[in-house]
Amino acid sequence: MTCHSITVEEHAVLRELEANGPSRTLNARCRGRLALYRLIDEGPRGWAITATGRRMLLSGRVEPLTPQELIFSLTPVLATAQNMAWADAD
Repeated sequence: MTCHSITVEEHAVLRELEANGPSRTLNARCRGRLALYRLIDEGPRGWAITATGRRMLLSGRVEPLTPQELIFSLTPVLATAQNMAWADAD
């Protein structure tokens, strides 16, 4: 099964796993989808990013947040044209 893109939240989980190593404290919703697409794998030390997960992380294929998700988001969001809820009209 191939994954064409991941959510901003799943991208953050992959970045965290790559930076800090295996973890046992992953969001169940993210963990399930990432494991389904074999982007992470469970080992004796917890969930770890796989080679496929690293490729996805480098690909940059991330689904932008909806405007509602942006408003209620508690984490900082990368300001891109796709994630902007407003823009200056020129």
